[in-house]
Amino acid sequence: MLELEVLYIEKNANNELDINYFDPKNEPLIFMFQRMLKKLKVQFPKYSSLYVIFYESLTEEEKLKIRSENGEGREYYFKETKMEELKSKKNLDFLKETLSTLVEGIRHSIFRECITDDELNKIENYVYEQNFIFVQNIGRKNNKTKTMRATLKAKLTPVNLNLFLVITDMKSRKSLYDGCIFELPQSVIIPLRSILNPISLYGYELYWENENTIDIIINTVGDRLRTKIYRKNDDSVLVKQQKIKA
Repeated sequence: MLELEVLYIEKNANNELDINYFDPKNEPLIFMFQRMLKKLKVQFPKYSSLYVIFYESLTEEEKLKIRSENGEGREYYFKETKMEELKSKKNLDFLKETLSTLVEGIRHSIFRECITDDELNKIENYVYEQNFIFVQNIGRKNNKTKTMRATLKAKLTPVNLNLFLVITDMKSRKSLYDGCIFELPQSVIIPLRSILNPISLYGYELYWENENTIDIIINTVGDRLRTKIYRKNDDSVLVKQQKIKA
């Protein structure tokens, strides 16, 4: 898998390089980009890595220093930009700029031999169509009698992380419940790009308390958030939420 990083480099008051290694708005984009690379079965050399670096003013010597400090084995693509102008863009415009620069970076790197223009276009179009929103199942549990299934889904946007629970009748395939149970800031996300579970929470529990009650606990910084969803005899659903002290 190709490791992707987007960096922003400015100079501080002392004319020293100030490097911002992480912007949470880019997380949905990077997850989606990597998922599409996997889906298209694009093969890269082992331990491949591309750093896309936005900067406003860097000398060639400073670029060499950045390569040296971050590893010569990586590929680097430097994109000159007006930093304040970039920062002031709305989320979608900001992400469009990032996406087009990622594609440029791959086209100007040694990885150009690993991927076709058609594949790059498919990835770019897919991310645009999904509006930079990454959705993935992160948990699934059946009740004891296997009459109902609970699926926990994560929707990662440039602004926050929403967790949805879907309860399905396994015989009729009818959806008994489908709703957002937690709205979390992106700060609860560990920036871990695992293919198996790219949306990595500080921790969650998903289990059936009994045949009709599903219990979900999310561990965030300082709090444990709990939601219980109970199915009544008339098929209506009761939802209760609370905070549990850590």
